[in-house]
Amino acid sequence: MRGKVPPSTQKAKSEEHIKEEKTGSKKAEENTKTEELSSEESELEIDNEGVIEPGTDGLQEMGDENVEITEEMMDQANDKKVATIEALNDGELEKVTDLFTEAIKLNPRLAILYTNRASVFIKLQKPNAAIQDCKVPLE
Repeated sequence: MRGKVPPSTQKAKSEEHIKEEKTGSKKAEENTKTEELSSEESELEIDNEGVIEPGTDGLQEMGDENVEITEEMMDQANDKKVATIEALNDGELEKVTDLFTEAIKLNPRLAILYTNRASVFIKLQKPNAAIQDCKVPLE
């Protein structure tokens, strides 16, 4: 009779156990490498120079789009717009935003007022306010 004797179950189990240990040790090495990388990253310092912090001024005033605009209101809004040019030439950016806000209240449907005020907000490093103003004409 020629038959094959199956391998010892003890030997087969120990070989499987060794394979599992190797796999486990490889995973442990990978985890260690990952931890080393993340610890290296956490030691980096981020240079925030030139980063603009979010504005804390709150929302700027917008005009009431449901208001009935008269010729007089349009003329007053245009006068405010002309005054902003003078204030801008003098470098009075806060005054410029105030004048644009007054003009927007008088004629809230004139998109150029919002976009011009947004450009001044950019100069004042208030990007969130500028974004809000740019959204209004799109609505």
